[in-house]
Parts: sequence; C-alpha cells; structure tokens
Amino acid sequence: MSANLKQQLENLGLQEYEAKIYLALLELGRASVMQISRLAGLNRTTGYDILERLSLRGLVGRSGSGKKRLYIAEPPSRLKIFLEEKKRTCEKRLSALEELMPELGSIYKTDLKPVIKFAEGRKEMEKMYYGVLEAKGSIYSVLNLKDYAEFFDEMGTYQSKERARRGIKEKVLAFKNETAIWWHEKTYKNNRARQKVTEYRWLETEKEYSTAGEVNIFDDRVIGLLSSPKENVAFEIKSESFANFLKVIFEIAWKASESKK
Repeated sequence: MSANLKQQLENLGLQEYEAKIYLALLELGRASVMQISRLAGLNRTTGYDILERLSLRGLVGRSGSGKKRLYIAEPPSRLKIFLEEKKRTCEKRLSALEELMPELGSIYKTDLKPVIKFAEGRKEMEKMYYGVLEAKGSIYSVLNLKDYAEFFDEMGTYQSKERARRGIKEKVLAFKNETAIWWHEKTYKNNRARQKVTEYRWLETEKEYSTAGEVNIFDDRVIGLLSSPKENVAFEIKSESFANFLKVIFEIAWKASESKK
C-alpha cells in the first residue's frame, strides 16, 4: 500500500483508516470484510464500520448479505462526486452562517481592555493575517517587503486578489527597495481590479532595517507579521482606541510620503 497515496487521500478529506480501507479495496477489487481488513492492517470490526461508512458516501459498493457479503470498489472518479458534495454542504453552511452572524454579533460580549493574540509558524501566521479580509472599512498598511515578500508571496498575492473581489480598499506605505518595487509590479501592473482598491506610497529610508514584515490597521484591529532570521511571528491587537491612534499616525506619514511613480 502506497504511503504517499494514503497521505494524499487524507489530504482530500478521508480519515487515516478510511484511506487504508479504500486503498485495500481498490487493490482487491471485490473482497470480504476479513480480506480487506487484513490487507489494511485493521481488525474486522473496525474494517466493517469503515466499509459501511464509505458505502454511504458512494465510494464502496456491496453485494450479498450476512457472512456472504462482499464489498466492491467503486471507480476512483466517485471521489470527485464525494468532494463536490462536501463542497455543496460547506457552501450551504457558509450561507447559513452569514445569516446567523448579525444575531451572534449582537450577543457577543467584549470589554474595553485590548485583546492580544499571537501566532507562530507559517500556517498559523497566514491564518491570522487573512483576518484583514474581514475589514469593513479601509486597511492602512506599512510594509517592509525585503526578506518578507519572498517567503509570503503566495499569501500576499491571494490577499490582494480576494480583497479586490470583495472591494476592500487599502492604503500602503511601503519601504522603497528592489523587493518592494518587484512585488508591486508583479501584483498590480496591468491588473485594474487590484489597482482600483489599492494605493501605494513609498517610504524613503536612509538605511536597511533588520525587521521585515507588515502592520495592517483596520476597523478596531491591528494585525502584524514579523519575518526575519530571528523572529517569525504574527500578532493581533483588538482595541478601537489603539487602532484609531495608529490611523492618525499613518495619515501623517501618508501626507509626508512619496507617491508611487
């Protein structure tokens, strides 16, 4: 049994034992619970439960009954149908959640103290960063893309694309360097949808700063990512007064900055 195939099936949404049983049945074609379970390295009871579950999902067929029951592998193309059904279910749940959000928001309790969160590791940092896509107003960003854009290029590109789709505007103060110019050209040149919601201005610096990353200020939140050889962390501060304080500072810097040429 291919460990790589098993892992890929798990990535598609099957649980570990489900992937083992499914692959074992693909190899056997038609077999009893005992034969399938043995090849998958599982006991008969576990194998039976998983086969029944997979049959309900349309990935496994059945013939006979009782001790004579055999299971038949359905064509791998059924996996696509299975995933499409999961997609439709998720879309329905997202739609239901959108309707529920106002009511949930009305009972959400907060206090005046800032709420501070931290995230470490690439995946957790990206998850926190995508909070900017929840912005109701404009986003104010300060970027030092040197030693940052190279590592989080895919994340930034997705954010720009999705933000344009949602119509979320962003003002960007970017440290002017070769990396920043390259990334701006790559992301916004000849892309009117992104240009429409994004305005860049350059910050001229006399020296290179060691800290790479960005800070995003919007609504009542501040989300920052720091990326350097010594630090790789994201933080979020939820405080209306702090966010407004930084917006004032941002606007002062914005007026004094150089328009993108």
